[in-house]
Order: sequence, then C-alpha cells, then structure tokens
Amino acid sequence: MEYDVIKFGVVGFSKNAFDKKNAYQILDKIFTGIATKYPNTIIEIVSGYTNSGVPKIAYELADKYGFVTVGFSAEQALEVSSGVYPVSKVILKGERFGDESEDFIRYIDHLIRVGGGPQSLMETEMFKQKQEQQEAESSLIEHEVEWLG
Repeated sequence: MEYDVIKFGVVGFSKNAFDKKNAYQILDKIFTGIATKYPNTIIEIVSGYTNSGVPKIAYELADKYGFVTVGFSAEQALEVSSGVYPVSKVILKGERFGDESEDFIRYIDHLIRVGGGPQSLMETEMFKQKQEQQEAESSLIEHEVEWLG
C-alpha cells in the first residue's frame, strides 16, 4: 500500500527563553488536527534539527504522534551547545544558519510558525512568496508566543 507524504515545516524560537508551555499547547493542538485530517498519510515534521526551543518541542510531539522527524539545517547545527535532536532523517544544506532556508522552503508543503526571530520570519515570508507563485491555498499557520529573553 502506498501512502502520501505531507511535509510540515515548523519554525520558531530555537533558544529557550520563551513561553514553552504555550508553544507546546499550540503545537499539540495543531498536531492533533494534522493527525485527524490525514489519518492514512505519512506526516513529516521538518524543523531546524537543534535539540532546543520550538524545534525540540515539535520533534517531541512528532514522536508522540508517530510522525517522521526531519532535521533540516546547515552544518552549524552540529556545533550548537544543545546538540541535535535524534531525528529520523537529516538534511544538511550549507555551512551557516540561513544557508538552508531556500531548500527548506522548497522541501515543505505547509509551514507552522510559533514565535521566532529573524530567520523564522524570513522563512515565513519566503513560504508566502512560494504559495503566491503556486497559487495554492494558504497552508501557513502562525502563532505568537511570548519571548522571555
């Protein structure tokens, strides 16, 4: 039996100085909706590979829901103090954070943003431009969470 694959990119704060409880609740609710809407589909949760912040929450929830975890980042992710999350699949593009952004946006079908700094906002804008070019229905979900840093 062949399954469809739908790729959800998740961006947001990768440092831990934000309202993690709220971010967890937001993502848990979104992931519940994904699991309900796509019951016979392989779901990939694609995030920044780091073992901190919103990517870590997204990966932990992806594991809870049985989704495939994909670490999509630059080589710099291998140098962060928090380490990398033990994902199912790793895609490394470029050397410095941000080098991977264009490939990341091309790779994903949907984007979920929970807070985030300049790179998350830039990738969200890139995703919006991709959607306009494809004249696709909006597949962007955005939520703000409080930055505590």
